[in-house]
Amino acid sequence: MLKPVNIITLILILSVIPFISFSQVQPRETRATPDLSKWDKMFPTIKVGDKVFKTGSNWFTAGIGYGYATNLRAQQTNFALAYHHRYHAMYFNLGYHYSSDQFFLKRPMIRLNDVHLGAGLRIEKIHFNFAFFIGPTWSFGSLYNYTNEYGTDFYTYFHALGAHTELQFTWKFFYDLGIGTSLYGSFNKKYQVIGVQLHFYFSSAFKPYRK
Repeated sequence: MLKPVNIITLILILSVIPFISFSQVQPRETRATPDLSKWDKMFPTIKVGDKVFKTGSNWFTAGIGYGYATNLRAQQTNFALAYHHRYHAMYFNLGYHYSSDQFFLKRPMIRLNDVHLGAGLRIEKIHFNFAFFIGPTWSFGSLYNYTNEYGTDFYTYFHALGAHTELQFTWKFFYDLGIGTSLYGSFNKKYQVIGVQLHFYFSSAFKPYRK
């Protein structure tokens, strides 16, 4: 016959066992994996070799080349810098373009400066990138005015609104680095120029592994 103390101990043990068993079988709380957005599905990450890249990533170009000023009937040298940004499925760029009849380090007096903003489209492959942009510019520079009787040249400074358009053809030797050709035109009422450039392409597509 069990003593009262043993009976109480047995009841306590039997009462605790269900709680212990219940706590052991309960699943741990886990954080839900967020669903991919529409744009992440449209521009997924891909693996090229042993590296991971994000498609549709932003990129930067730096170019230099030659052109022709149609209103001045003069050959030009030029260079350009531009940043290209994707927002959802649309692409925009912000850039600077310079053109003159002499190399810019010679500080020529006849020159064109453009700050341009554009919208466009892009076709991106593993080894190729094509882009087209068009948009407004704020243009400023100087043009020859006249020469006085003492042989001194005078120039007129100008500011004008205009338009800038560009086609980019890039061969990518790495997914995020490349070299290519740009065809462009810059037009305002004071200075109109068309040209071709050799450009370098730098993309932010590379994504390091997360440990």
